[in-house]
Amino acid sequence: MSDQIEKNEDQPQVKEKDVKFSYFEPIAGIIFAIVATVVFLGFPQIIAVVFVSGPLIPTFNADVIRSLWVLILLWALLRIAVEGFYLFERCYTKRLAIATMTGNTLAFICTLVIFIPFRIVNVEYVDWIHTYFSSIGSEWFGEILARPNLVIIAIMLIGLILDSITVAVKGFKKKKEDEEEAVDVAATGVTEEVAAE
Repeated sequence: MSDQIEKNEDQPQVKEKDVKFSYFEPIAGIIFAIVATVVFLGFPQIIAVVFVSGPLIPTFNADVIRSLWVLILLWALLRIAVEGFYLFERCYTKRLAIATMTGNTLAFICTLVIFIPFRIVNVEYVDWIHTYFSSIGSEWFGEILARPNLVIIAIMLIGLILDSITVAVKGFKKKKEDEEEAVDVAATGVTEEVAAE
């Protein structure tokens, strides 16, 4: 009985906060990457302006998007790899923080290369946006909507920065806690040895 108690004490204790790890976010991230890739490569025309009793004008140039298929697939693989590593680690760690920041940086570079060239935007869409918002006196809002590529870049940048900061803060905080715990365990061991003598 005492041998069993000693074995249980020797085993590392799993902290409650390490067990409580949300799998929803990484799984949702993987699904988003797959859906976004399928939509952009397979059906870019569904990202469109819908008119009441009028024509449907695609926002993006489908031919240009499909010509960038390698970069879009690379972006998707980077996002899936980051989210997959999130699931693999099962808790916030310094290693997860470094992998997330690296993957997010590379994914954002892919996003820039894909969306910065204005040729990705459908010219017919830009013309309609300018005409419509000029007619209702909201040219400034029309200027924003006429650059959907830059809007996507801004949204991606905000999302990737928030993701990186969250994982980095939690990962490095956990590393610090683990180091403090190791110091406490070492100090406790030395105290027990001295007391035994």
